Amino acid sequence: MPISPPPLRRWRPEYIPAYLSNGVIGLRAGPIPLIEGVAIVNGLAAVDPVEKGEGFARGPYPIGGDLEIDGARLSRLPGQSELVEQAYDFASGELTSRFRFRSGETTATVEVLTFCSRSLPTVVLQDVQVRVDRPCRLVITAKVDPTGISGAWRSRETTTPDADKPVVDGSMLWETHGGLSTCGAAYVTSFEGGDGVERQREEHDELAPLSTSYVVQARPERRYVLRQYTSLVPSQAHHEPHRQATRLVGMAAQRGFEQLRDENRRAWEAIWKGRITLVGAGHRWQALADAAYYYLHASAHSSSLFSTSMFGLAYWPNYHYYRG
Repeated sequence: MPISPPPLRRWRPEYIPAYLSNGVIGLRAGPIPLIEGVAIVNGLAAVDPVEKGEGFARGPYPIGGDLEIDGARLSRLPGQSELVEQAYDFASGELTSRFRFRSGETTATVEVLTFCSRSLPTVVLQDVQVRVDRPCRLVITAKVDPTGISGAWRSRETTTPDADKPVVDGSMLWETHGGLSTCGAAYVTSFEGGDGVERQREEHDELAPLSTSYVVQARPERRYVLRQYTSLVPSQAHHEPHRQATRLVGMAAQRGFEQLRDENRRAWEAIWKGRITLVGAGHRWQALADAAYYYLHASAHSSSLFSTSMFGLAYWPNYHYYRG
């Protein structure tokens, strides 16, 4: 088994977020992935606002979200959250983030599992599990969010053409700065939490992030689980990327979270059969070799048809993967 990095239990300002990828989608997921992160889509291009030439483009953040306890919202009150642990499993490509969020006398304990699928490489999956220590009004939200990236909306839909019932929670078409390409996105959610759950979607604001919220009167003895599937497709891969994203994320939802997780684990198991073992070297050197092997293979996929450079999917603002 590869050596994974030690769990992170204290966040420092100089740290950069964890890098997850399957070679088609690259994510930087912050210590609380719901409210901080960056997405890069292989092949997505834009006009660089400084150099005025073609360059990479950020895509909508596919695993955004929020949490609300009795009216107090995590995104508005991040100072009331506390990182418990963030652990990266190199054997499976899974990132697990645990944190607490307090509102008054109520504390929610949250566990977030995130991975980029290798069997459906345009799809990112996230599982959010919440427990509370006293009764409260709990709202858990999933988002696909283009906030803060350069570009413009071209389409935003919460219905499915020629279908009585929506196939997905929502879809969008985003045009990059300079109009060199577009990115299609679509997402599906599911929720487990007993009876009395109210589902809400933002259906009217044409410029709002795609979002689905689940409202419940939470009890301490229950666990509340929100699962999100999101597909990101660049226009270089399909001339109607938002329609293709809808098809692919619908396929993902049909397969189900556990099947896709198992497929992803088996894909990584096959990759790790080629693990380089440093005979006679110490633990630290083997850990470095495992990290290099992992990030190299995480950044490559047989479906990567475009010219995004190796590790280009690892973008983070003001960070360069060569120079730091």
